[in-house]
Amino acid sequence: MTREERENKGRRIKEKGEATRLRHASMHPVVVELKLDLKCLNNAERNKLFLYFTECRWLCNHLLGLSNDMFRDFETRTRCITSLDKDGNEVERNLTMPAKFIQTVYSSLKQDMKALAAKRNKTGKRNGKLRFRSSYDSIELNQYGNTHWICYGPDGNKNGKYKNTIHIAGIKRPIRVFGMEQIPAGAEYANAKLVKKPSGIYLMLTCYIQKHEDSTESETKPDLGIDFGIKTAITTSDGEKYDISVRESERLKGLQRKLARQKKGSRGWYSTKLLIRREYEKLANRRRAKANQVYHDIVTGRKLVVMQDENIKGWHKGLFGKQVQNSALGTLRRKLMSDPNVLVIDRFFPSTRMCPVCGHIHENITLSDRTFACPACGYTEDRDVKSAKTLLLAGKHEIACTLPEQKRTPADVRL
Repeated sequence: MTREERENKGRRIKEKGEATRLRHASMHPVVVELKLDLKCLNNAERNKLFLYFTECRWLCNHLLGLSNDMFRDFETRTRCITSLDKDGNEVERNLTMPAKFIQTVYSSLKQDMKALAAKRNKTGKRNGKLRFRSSYDSIELNQYGNTHWICYGPDGNKNGKYKNTIHIAGIKRPIRVFGMEQIPAGAEYANAKLVKKPSGIYLMLTCYIQKHEDSTESETKPDLGIDFGIKTAITTSDGEKYDISVRESERLKGLQRKLARQKKGSRGWYSTKLLIRREYEKLANRRRAKANQVYHDIVTGRKLVVMQDENIKGWHKGLFGKQVQNSALGTLRRKLMSDPNVLVIDRFFPSTRMCPVCGHIHENITLSDRTFACPACGYTEDRDVKSAKTLLLAGKHEIACTLPEQKRTPADVRL
């Protein structure tokens, strides 16, 4: 290929990328989780798929061990690298994964280094460096049609021979997947991630769909204040209480006792560790599902939700660490704080001790006092419900004092 042909090819790729980004700017991205059915592959193909993650770890650690000049001049066509075995000895490794995977590992490391340098320049402090990785559980597939694509039948639809199957670079046989029905009709496929979990290998496929403006007005619900707690995880100003705790199963406790009796490093020890990781994955999925359900019930149809910036991390380190660990408070707090209709009150605001009627601050209140009784006006209310009502009043007062009459939305408040 001559120099002029290379320049023309690069120009065409650049123009096509700009057109794609411009088209995606007016669309809505959706990420669909597809689980790979590895039973449809033979042993060689299955081992090759798992070997991709191992080779990505070898390459990542090899790049981290290079000097700055050698890292900058690294050639992505390289197939022979040096890695360390479990005893710390250098071993020559030959990479068999596709060249696109090598490029994605190299580009992701460059992005991480740029992010660290930007943070270092912003704060002016040393923030360490990237560490060697003991596992590599996510592979970026950045080019649909080259690194991955959905297989259709001979007639051009999903009802042919290759129904519900995908193709991944380097694996000749189409792989059957579960969850294809989640893909919206008329979606445009984009990049994806190949993720390894204890329960199997998943493909996180990004799809773009057209934005549809909802002409019908949704039901408007009243403003809400929410209070985080230990005994009752979430309490609203309407008096509703949510329990979002998922405790450890008896199977998990039994597997942990079994692991303690086994010899470390044996085959049975590794098998039991894998089963424990699967149980923890199930617990995390259940907690995430509860957090998403409560978040949907709280936020949907409301223009204002007021919460307090609670120190969940401090609760976890205290006497109630077990209760906080079994709940999804951290996940729910992160989702609420990222919502534009949620107003966050400072964590030092005395929502527990303040009376929402007269404003009196009760000094002598302990954790055992589950009912709030104001000594000044005689107001009596459940402790958690009273705190939620106090937060709602404080949020409305902050908006009224900060913004003009026409813009009373928490999204415009600078917290």
